[in-house]
Amino acid sequence: MKRTVYFDNAKAILIYFVVLGHLLSGYLLENEYVDTFYLVIYLFHMPAFILIAGHFSRRIKRIADLTKIAKTLLLPYIIFQLIYSLYYKNIFGDNVKIEFLEPRYALWFLLSMIMWKIMLLAFGSHRSMVFVSVAISLLAGYMSEVNEWLSLSRTFFFFPFFLLGYYLDRENFVKMKNKWNVRVASILAVAVVLIVYLYGDIHWQEWFFGRVPYEDIHYGILQLNVLSRLFIYGLMMVSTYIFLTLVPKGNRWYTTIGGKTLCVYLLHLFIVRAFKETQIFEWIEDTGNYVVLFGVAFMIVYVLSRNWVWRITAPLITVNKK
Repeated sequence: MKRTVYFDNAKAILIYFVVLGHLLSGYLLENEYVDTFYLVIYLFHMPAFILIAGHFSRRIKRIADLTKIAKTLLLPYIIFQLIYSLYYKNIFGDNVKIEFLEPRYALWFLLSMIMWKIMLLAFGSHRSMVFVSVAISLLAGYMSEVNEWLSLSRTFFFFPFFLLGYYLDRENFVKMKNKWNVRVASILAVAVVLIVYLYGDIHWQEWFFGRVPYEDIHYGILQLNVLSRLFIYGLMMVSTYIFLTLVPKGNRWYTTIGGKTLCVYLLHLFIVRAFKETQIFEWIEDTGNYVVLFGVAFMIVYVLSRNWVWRITAPLITVNKK
């Protein structure tokens, strides 16, 4: 298996679902199929993205590693936090403040990535630390101080996926692609969709985001908050396994997009926010032609993954233009 191709395929598909999920968020509570698809997307797209990010991460060993983190994650976070704040406030009149301690929209991922890489210093010594990270996340949900400030809540919530990816070796991913796993994953995929459709509720979304403590989530899934988070972890783990098993391992027409996902991730919300002010957005809302959103998401990903966009954006995200 060409493993780099496999991961590029996975990231290309995941970034598409990230964009699609943000588009669908404008139409929730209007259609049960939209709600179901939205919830299913959120079961795996960020957990899988974060798991892959963890797989390619290494422990900090020298000052140069910290310098790289500051250059590739912290600096882009500061730049885009400022740009997004000005964009939403001055162009659309949204009530946003220019601040850097609470990430704006999707930028939480950059801040959490910084923390995850630093946390490897304490958690990167033994595989059993994955279970410790789950336990810490379950307990952190009870702390009101662990919220959107510095993306602390999401950092703890998604850290088990990052740590799991860190400990998985390439052979683990190869084994996922055997025929038995593919068959099992296909059956489980149908089961997960049915479970979400029959028993899911769009109010579950706050449990999927992991951005606030238990006390700020006003819709419970199970009787105890800690059990609700464990239940969501179980669904996310199964859904992530399904996705990683079913991802194609050979070259596809979209494979090259996988190398430009950071560019798409950082830029797509500019377009999504503008799209919500268009007549097309209103037309979809009035007519219920939600299938159009699949095409809109594709166009956004396609345009933002072009080489000319990459070259223009590269200085802002401090990467090589090639």
